[in-house]
Amino acid sequence: MYRWVEHTGELELEIEARARDEVFSEAFRALRGLLRSGHTGPAQAHRVELTAPDGAALLADWLAELAYLAETEGFVPERLESLELEEGRLSAWLEGFTGEPPNLVKGATYHRLRLDQADGAWRATVILDV
Repeated sequence: MYRWVEHTGELELEIEARARDEVFSEAFRALRGLLRSGHTGPAQAHRVELTAPDGAALLADWLAELAYLAETEGFVPERLESLELEEGRLSAWLEGFTGEPPNLVKGATYHRLRLDQADGAWRATVILDV
C-alpha cells in the first residue's frame, strides 16, 4: 500500500508492505500512476540495474531511474515484469510504451529517506522533487 503526501515543491511517498521487495513494487506502481499518459506510442522495454550502499538509497535510486527514463525517453512504464533484490543491488525488467509522461518528477531526494522493518511490516518514505 502506498500513499502520496503533497508539500510545496515536493511529493512524499509513504509505503507499507509485508516484504522488502513489495516496497519496491509499490514504489513502481506509485510512480507509474504519476507518469500515466493518454498518448500511447511504440512499445518499449528496459532492463534496469542499480547498486547502492543500502536499501533506502536503492529505493531512491529506483524512483529516480524511473523518472529519468520518463524524462529522457518518454518512457511510460506499465508492467514490472521482474524484480530481483539483493543486498545493495536491484535488477528489473520493465515494459511500457513511448508516450508523453508529465515532467512532474525531477528526482528522488535523500531528505527524510527511510526503509526499515518493524512489527512484521516494511515501511518506507521517499521525498520526490516536483
